[in-house]
Amino acid sequence: MGSQGIQRRKPRRRRPADGWELQNSPYTFEGEIEGLGRFGRGVSSASPRMRLIATLVAAAFILPFVLGMVSWLID
Repeated sequence: MGSQGIQRRKPRRRRPADGWELQNSPYTFEGEIEGLGRFGRGVSSASPRMRLIATLVAAAFILPFVLGMVSWLID
């Protein structure tokens, strides 16, 4: 138990019965957008530590694209 006493459990979240499958192939542009949306919804319900890790992962994918666009625009 420790000094904090008994802690409440997190509510159990179940996947929705319908609509869980991807509507688009993950190899298409629409599928990529759908996947990023799911990633964002998952981050919003994660613990603060996991939210930070997810933000760093997203930044690692987006940063090279942004830097490439800036480099292209400057030249």
